[in-house]
Amino acid sequence: MNHWYDDILKHDFPTFIGKTLHTADPSARYQPNWHIELIAEYLEAARRGEITRLIINMPPRMLKSQCVSIAWPAWLLGHDPSARIMAASYSAALAVRHSLDCRQVITSDWYRWLFPHTHLARDQNEKHKFMTTGRGFRFATSVGGTATGEGGNFLILDDPMNPAQAMSAVARERVLRWYDHTFSTRLNDKKRGVIVLVMQRLHEDDLTAHLLSKGGFTHLNLPVIAEARSIYHFGSVSKTREPGDILHPAREDAALLDRAKRELGAQGFSAQYQ
Repeated sequence: MNHWYDDILKHDFPTFIGKTLHTADPSARYQPNWHIELIAEYLEAARRGEITRLIINMPPRMLKSQCVSIAWPAWLLGHDPSARIMAASYSAALAVRHSLDCRQVITSDWYRWLFPHTHLARDQNEKHKFMTTGRGFRFATSVGGTATGEGGNFLILDDPMNPAQAMSAVARERVLRWYDHTFSTRLNDKKRGVIVLVMQRLHEDDLTAHLLSKGGFTHLNLPVIAEARSIYHFGSVSKTREPGDILHPAREDAALLDRAKRELGAQGFSAQYQ
């Protein structure tokens, strides 16, 4: 392998994210963008313990799961094989799919070359949970699913609610109750453990609103179209968005966003994309 490129992969998280996308989906083409670099900066701060509670709100199809649920656990385990990670999504099938994609990265030749001290244990290598020989692991569950006996240093919650259920007060309350009474209690270290929620907004009373009302969370909000002048400055990333600026036009340009607005309606588009 190219040792110069290896060094970048090992120390530059955005480059690593792009590599994991090709591994998880060889047909996909990675299109770098400033928002991926910004998300990477926040996740690196979380890895270092500088942020312990993080909410990332962003529209669908902008690589949120690739960044947070697939690449980041692989990155964490590469740099610390003892890291213990729990990752949840609204459905068991989605949670397992993210787990399998992450495992595909960790078992790839390039990853094993990059992180030679991270090996998967033979006695715990399943779809929903795989463990390293350093006794770190990635455990996948779903909202409402069991987490009995499991705990982690990093808790990831990726899209806790199915958009089709967003208008149901009962469904929303179920998510809030599960987070408060089950998921958030799974941290091994309440002071230093990290919780990351990444989701598209779905309702004014969704989990993002619930957690922001409690306080204590760092909030990164990335609407697909800037409605006002917005300045993002964190780590090495500095970006100013003017009104009307599209988040990632190479992935979804104005024409595609107009179509989405027609299909979802103004309220649905505003909730999921803005």
